[in-house]
Amino acid sequence: MEKLTKEEVKHVADLARLNINEDEFEKYSVQLNDILTEIDKILSVEINENEEILISTTDASNKLNKDEVGEMLSREDIFKNVKNKSGDYIIVPKVLND
Repeated sequence: MEKLTKEEVKHVADLARLNINEDEFEKYSVQLNDILTEIDKILSVEINENEEILISTTDASNKLNKDEVGEMLSREDIFKNVKNKSGDYIIVPKVLND
């Protein structure tokens, strides 16, 4: 695995919305390289077609509750604990880039 460049570390930090300073670049670069090295190890494992792959160590499965229609909340109950609203809308923080 090639060592990540400073630009690649900055790009990953930007994607994660991390503001890292110059002192932290080396720390994050080492950590990211360690993670990618471990991923390479996992990807290099050869599995024969005849081998059974262990997906889980138990036979347990998810137990899901049945979907049931319940009582509807009133408009007053919905807006009772809302901090920011505009008319009939709840204002939430923006999560997508332009």
